[in-house]
Amino acid sequence: MENYRFVLSRDGKSKGKIINPNYRKCSAEGCPGHRILVQWPDGKRTYPCSRGCKTVDDQTLQIL
Repeated sequence: MENYRFVLSRDGKSKGKIINPNYRKCSAEGCPGHRILVQWPDGKRTYPCSRGCKTVDDQTLQIL
């Protein structure tokens, strides 16, 4: 997760900046992923799970 710098929204229209790629371990039972701290252009912060993202390129993930 260290190489990624950006996250695209599910529809691909918004691009957020990854503030912390390993913010905390995912709290969903049995999930081996980590929550990613993302700041979006409107200033909101979200915490998507790394297991719910796909790789777009060497610096970008996209929420599934």
